[in-house]
Amino acid sequence: MFHKDGRNSFGVNHERALVAQLVDFLSSSGYRVRLEVSSMGQSVDLVATRGRWVTFLEAKMKDWRRAIRQCRAHESVADYICLALCLKKPSAELLEQVSAKGYGLVLCSTNSRDCQWIAHPRRNPKVWLPQRRRTLSAMKGVPYAS
Repeated sequence: MFHKDGRNSFGVNHERALVAQLVDFLSSSGYRVRLEVSSMGQSVDLVATRGRWVTFLEAKMKDWRRAIRQCRAHESVADYICLALCLKKPSAELLEQVSAKGYGLVLCSTNSRDCQWIAHPRRNPKVWLPQRRRTLSAMKGVPYAS
């Protein structure tokens, strides 16, 4: 049994509700979204595409430091990199890190099911085209989220 806040009966946090919110949020903004895409031996929570631009998003209930570490691995593939978190208010340290790295930040509320951009990502200049081609090729086998 799941509670409104995304926890199951055992108190374990789940990102499933957060990811579903993000799919709706991004789809309504014109993105096509894929879930759990393999990239360089890791799984990316969400990959959103619009036109030729590829955005990788790491979704976490709270652990933004872990999300930042995961995002670093996406710098050779994604045009834009974002964190999606379930926080009421981002800390100054989080905002500093996001700004310094050029990552985007989306805050989501599981209570109201609202998501909002807190920081838009800057285009990533570190894309390595051979790795990007491999990842995009692998993405073709992953269906779009509905």
